[in-house]
Amino acid sequence: MTNIAINGFLGRMGQSIFHESLNHKDIEITVGCDASGKIKSCKDDFNLILTSNLSDHDKSFDVVIDFSLPTPSLLAIQNCVSLNKPITIGTTGYNKDQLDLINESSKSIPILLAPNMSQGVNVSLQSLGLIAKSLKGYEILIKEIHHINKVDSPSGTAIKMAQVICDSQNIDLGDVNTPQCPIKFESLRQDTEIGTHEVIFSGKNDEIRLIHIANNRSIFAKGAIETGKWIKQQSPGLYSYSDYMADVL
Repeated sequence: MTNIAINGFLGRMGQSIFHESLNHKDIEITVGCDASGKIKSCKDDFNLILTSNLSDHDKSFDVVIDFSLPTPSLLAIQNCVSLNKPITIGTTGYNKDQLDLINESSKSIPILLAPNMSQGVNVSLQSLGLIAKSLKGYEILIKEIHHINKVDSPSGTAIKMAQVICDSQNIDLGDVNTPQCPIKFESLRQDTEIGTHEVIFSGKNDEIRLIHIANNRSIFAKGAIETGKWIKQQSPGLYSYSDYMADVL
């Protein structure tokens, strides 16, 4: 049995992971961590520990799953380092300094960092690398749509797609928010959209499109739970969803 703490428990993904966990007999969500104000206003009884500080309940969980924002995410990582607990992270929107801190923390504990926990998206990333390698000279546009409350833009998944393309073509992605970026982005925020990503390769005579549409959040929740169980067994280091796929799938 793996006991899991969710950082960002009262958010969309935190709740999706909690409800998905009820379908897994080998795990239990034992701790839900979120901002103290959210916890005070929460009227639901989840039959677990609700806290704003993971360190207060270190005996109650084996691994942390983090879906929050960069600042509370980094606090959770610092707690995991001090408690010697592994963590799997689905939070996006980090700046370079924050990513450097995550990389430094991974020298002490196992960390899996993935902008998207969907197996379908990660298989698409593998396909994208092969497509991009063969389509040099094509103009590339990445379109992404998410719910209206998503803060970072372009999404972490869109940036990951762009990085895969650039790595395959041996070019520098650079700053995605400048006109000099070799890949163009379109970001749209609307209502309750879960997540759509489309990559368009446009040539003189043809156009190739790769699209992934998330119909519900359970695909991300399942991925978070499975990688959470997996990262618990790993040595200190920084891992990706691809590392998990290569080892398990």
